[in-house]
Amino acid sequence: MKKTLTRSKTYDGDLTKMDKRLTRQATLASFGHPPEFDYKRDAKHLVKILKQCVTAHILDLDSILHFLSTYNCEQRMLIVQNLEYEYNYNLVDMVLERPESPIRSCVLAMLTEPIELYVRHFHDLLTLKLTGKIDGDITRLLIEILLGLSNMDIEKFQESYKNLFENSIDKDIEIVLGEKNLLSKLIIHLLKGKRYEESGNSPSIAKMIAKNFHDVTSDVTTIDDNTIIDIFTCDSFSQLSTIFDIYEDKYGEPIQEAIQRQFHNQIEIECFDDIIEFTRSPSDYYSKSLRQALEKYPIDYMTLIRFIIGHVDKDLDEIKLEYLKNYDEPLDVTIKTRLDNLEIKRTFILIITKEEDITANVGGPVRFDSSNNSSSIGSGLNRMTSKKTSTTTPPTTPPPSTTASNKSLFGRKISHETFDKFFSVFKTIRTHKAD
Repeated sequence: MKKTLTRSKTYDGDLTKMDKRLTRQATLASFGHPPEFDYKRDAKHLVKILKQCVTAHILDLDSILHFLSTYNCEQRMLIVQNLEYEYNYNLVDMVLERPESPIRSCVLAMLTEPIELYVRHFHDLLTLKLTGKIDGDITRLLIEILLGLSNMDIEKFQESYKNLFENSIDKDIEIVLGEKNLLSKLIIHLLKGKRYEESGNSPSIAKMIAKNFHDVTSDVTTIDDNTIIDIFTCDSFSQLSTIFDIYEDKYGEPIQEAIQRQFHNQIEIECFDDIIEFTRSPSDYYSKSLRQALEKYPIDYMTLIRFIIGHVDKDLDEIKLEYLKNYDEPLDVTIKTRLDNLEIKRTFILIITKEEDITANVGGPVRFDSSNNSSSIGSGLNRMTSKKTSTTTPPTTPPPSTTASNKSLFGRKISHETFDKFFSVFKTIRTHKAD
């Protein structure tokens, strides 16, 4: 029997949870757009773009991305939800009907909150590997997605995965990577969200662990694989850092030397080395991952999208600084010179620089031509008024995942009262900040 992963689905959201979450987000976000933001007005403007697409029988993803890139995540979520509630346009489903492409992936990322973006990329990687669309190993990418998540983020990640794909993430990992696989165990342990997050560490325990690592030889193992997995997935990053420092100070060699003696599979060694590098400096680790994505041929847009769009409200500023330090070149300059899609390039640079629009002097964004970023009425716009999403074939290239509408904002339509309530809070916060 052929092994498959469960495809995503459209599902209802929780209205009460939605009301509380929107209000909570308004108190946390620092909105970089004008205080006169009006989701109803701006949704109406997006409707005009979509109506032009209907008239021209083309869904122009460049135009949609151009429009979305001028808003932050919270604003985009409000606009798109109002678009569905008020005008019956399900933008997520419309975009999902498009063929796989970097521009499609980028637009979907702009319609998705960060955790859900990570979930979709995680599932896409598993699916691509299972269907033979990726030849290389995916475990390092899976670990990279998880490393920066807190225990609370991991809980949300698990919940989102189950809601989107109606399956256990652990089972999907074991289907693709193998049930007895050491790296399957490592990833599943990371997904338990059991890392100690309080400050402080224990030097005495760190010394004992460092000694056990040092005593490992090609013939003698003083610390078993399961214990190493527990240490790397449950100890706080400050405790891990103490272990590595003590080891290197006392024994005069990098901790990576001990990892190479413990494991003999190169991918296993690289995965644990990645965790070590992340522990030392997350921003340095991420900056190097960004560079690798930019140097791949073809360019790894999945990773670029995950870092630039998914980290914008988290640690993108630190990643940019580390990138400049490592490569003596600003990240936006590299993006300018290496990306060939103008609209994706514009969006990335707008996010990175927070001000520069490289297409400011290039006329309007709406084009109705026969470019690769547009689709005919049959493959995209037949979802204009649809409220349900049918399943599609597994992905053939690495985009953000496939067929599910977003639970967090696109499941159940929320009322105008909810929108107005959130928007009044939003305006109040802006007023207080201005004072």
